[in-house]
Amino acid sequence: MEEDFPRKAFYTIGEVSRLTGVKTHVLRYWETQGKLLKPSRRGSGHRAYRPADIQLILEIKRLRDEEKLSLAAMRRQMNHKPEHHRLPPRPFAPLDNQALTLLKTIRDELLALKELLE
Repeated sequence: MEEDFPRKAFYTIGEVSRLTGVKTHVLRYWETQGKLLKPSRRGSGHRAYRPADIQLILEIKRLRDEEKLSLAAMRRQMNHKPEHHRLPPRPFAPLDNQALTLLKTIRDELLALKELLE
């Protein structure tokens, strides 16, 4: 299931809601009560969804809307078929020379800052 959404490493809950059409409170419910989602958390505590999480949300939404499954039934189905709801990540496009140079400069500056703090 390939969806057209901007390719990023992480998405906020608001972005995920807009991309999937699932309200933020439903996403939180699926996470806490349904135990279906496990987005990572940033240092600030905000949820950070990966592209694989978005694919999982779209599958949960499909199971809910088309197959009329309950959260418990979805959990059972997904526990029996983990490869079904976790799609492999798509490879990122290679970086151009300008982006690589910028990343190397940032890395070097961070390493220098780390040395100053030690």
